[in-house]
Amino acid sequence: MSTFFPKTAPPRASQFISQYSFHSPKQLHQRLIQNHPFNQRVQVFLPAALSEQALTTLASRLFQDAHYYHAHVPLTLFLTPTFMQHIRNGMIAISVQGTIDSKDVVCLDGKGNLILSLTKDTYEQLGLSGTPSKFHPDRQRYTVKIDMRASSMTPGKPGFERIKWCFENTLVTVFPMVLGSVDDQGISLPLSFPESARATRLSFNVQSTHLPNIIVPDTSAIRTIGKSELNWRTSVMELYEWIGMAGMQSDRIVMGNKIDPFLCVYSAPPQKTETSVASSGWLIEVSGLVPSTVISKLMDDLRSTLNTTCSEPGWANFTVWGFQDSPISWINQEHGFLLTGENYYSFFLWSNNFPCQDSENQDKGTYVMLESVGAHDTHS
Repeated sequence: MSTFFPKTAPPRASQFISQYSFHSPKQLHQRLIQNHPFNQRVQVFLPAALSEQALTTLASRLFQDAHYYHAHVPLTLFLTPTFMQHIRNGMIAISVQGTIDSKDVVCLDGKGNLILSLTKDTYEQLGLSGTPSKFHPDRQRYTVKIDMRASSMTPGKPGFERIKWCFENTLVTVFPMVLGSVDDQGISLPLSFPESARATRLSFNVQSTHLPNIIVPDTSAIRTIGKSELNWRTSVMELYEWIGMAGMQSDRIVMGNKIDPFLCVYSAPPQKTETSVASSGWLIEVSGLVPSTVISKLMDDLRSTLNTTCSEPGWANFTVWGFQDSPISWINQEHGFLLTGENYYSFFLWSNNFPCQDSENQDKGTYVMLESVGAHDTHS
């Protein structure tokens, strides 16, 4: 009988928990949002302190004419004058219906970079130089990056003509893609497609769900790290687990729910009162191709809503999920799927009138941030 011992440790997913302030000159929350370009779903949880009217205003203010497109796109389309201008304007695009670990997947990152994540066979036929994937040491995948804003990307120049020839002769796949472009204010810009692309204009799917009779935990304890960082991190993870339960609309957080401990041992984090008190909350969920600029504006609107609508101290959770099969995730770094393909981030934030437990730190802009990075992911 023999036992197999791998030479290297298996890859591990990571979660980074941080506490910062919206008032910091570094604006780390904006840096995080802007460095995560491909977002497929946004979820906001609000306890009952906000009225239904305020929630409706929050959902409609930002997404009143927001849209993106689904189209069937050959890569040669990106070399046309019209789409070169769209790319200069910050257009993002990502192919869908292709798995990142086994198929060819392409994207435009909003900063002018066309990124091709290719199988070995496709790469060897392409004729452009790339680099081996960090997550496939057997060299079964390669990544090709093309700066579409470079001075060489001008019709007639050798670099442009070489890429054009490859897209016309070797990589001729027509990719189903979602594409979108917004201005600096998060307003969607129109894109024009040839008839052959079979383009469809899509709106964000926005849903509001009321969660009645639930156990809403006390979040004040995590605003301050306190003497034990380990205890603080444990409390943060318990609250994120609760947010996951709320997002699933699980019966486990409903007041009075009883279940055999043999089946489930979960219990909600503590409330402010010693005995459990039933409360309620709202979920706002937005799905589609959601650009970073739109998410940044939604965060600003959420903070404004917390500070202008809450007569009592209030808090919110703001969570954003990336595309699981995106060629990149964080800061233009390579992304893979492996088991889950997860790449998301989440914030706990509070209204300005929320009491501070730390007498030495009365910063009213405190937030707690979690970044979840999959095992096949690069994070900086």
